[in-house]
Amino acid sequence: MVPKPGTGVDFDPSEEEYLKRVKEMIGDDSLPVEVLGVSKWYINETVAEYYSDGGNIFCLGDAVHRHPPFNGLGSNTCIQDAYNLAWKIAYVTKGQADPSMLDTYSAERQPVGHGVITRANQGLRDHIPVWEALGMMEDSLKVRKKQFTELSQATPEGAARRARLQAAIKNTEHEFHGLGIEMNQRYESSAIYLKDEGPRPPLPEDPVLEHEITTYPGSRLPHAWLNTRVPGKHLSTQDLAGHGTFCLLTGIGGDAWTNAAKEAANDLGVAISCYSIGWNQDYEDVYFDWARRREVSEDGCVLVRPDRFVAWRSKAMIPDSKEKLFFVMKSVLSR
Repeated sequence: MVPKPGTGVDFDPSEEEYLKRVKEMIGDDSLPVEVLGVSKWYINETVAEYYSDGGNIFCLGDAVHRHPPFNGLGSNTCIQDAYNLAWKIAYVTKGQADPSMLDTYSAERQPVGHGVITRANQGLRDHIPVWEALGMMEDSLKVRKKQFTELSQATPEGAARRARLQAAIKNTEHEFHGLGIEMNQRYESSAIYLKDEGPRPPLPEDPVLEHEITTYPGSRLPHAWLNTRVPGKHLSTQDLAGHGTFCLLTGIGGDAWTNAAKEAANDLGVAISCYSIGWNQDYEDVYFDWARRREVSEDGCVLVRPDRFVAWRSKAMIPDSKEKLFFVMKSVLSR
């Protein structure tokens, strides 16, 4: 339970009062308890306007986005901040990317932080109609009991209150089933190559609940189950990507992309893992998941960053594949 809106925080219980409440919650008066320290927790809805200062200062985690734990987004968002920044620092440190690429960290992650703190606090607000339907928002204990009793009464007032409770609880699915808020992160920066794309398709009708599965650059690489020609353990497209390197996925007819990636990797001094997915290729698209989700033809390609976000894609094979991939890689690395 959280305090009612407007409830003050100007209270200072004694240690004895804290101990009494702790034992009440535990349900055992005889248990020895020692209070080592007390601090007040405040509900926050705060996100930093920028996560880096253009130099060597980078902030992440709760230092730049503070919010209540609704939707359970806090730890994931902190880890994602680090995941986004770590590979970029590694590439810059190794001389594989220009230091200016580090500016993309704030550009990509700050909008995510803003969306997360907004959603988390809306998750808190979504519970208020539940409390109202239960009769918990009234100051008077007598009124609260009366409203709560209505829930079990065969009266128009009882039916209306039960309907409000049902609708209010359904709306909390945005907290408990909010796959979209976790997965529909969209990056836009110089580390994403968009010049070959048209306007981005709109998000799903309910972007909090529904996951947008797409290879549009700046999106998470879609998951698709794969296997080997001699069936073994299932693995995902997510397993092929990452591991500290760029990854290029193609299919039947995409040999030129594989050759282009090898030459680009050699010229730039950057590792690019290459895999062909499809019938009798490096990996089999056993359930045709990848065919449905790749949004490029078999001889097209999807270039994935070390953090498993799509950097660029080609809808089909092109005559100047080597030059194009080399140019895209240089653009993404700010070289």
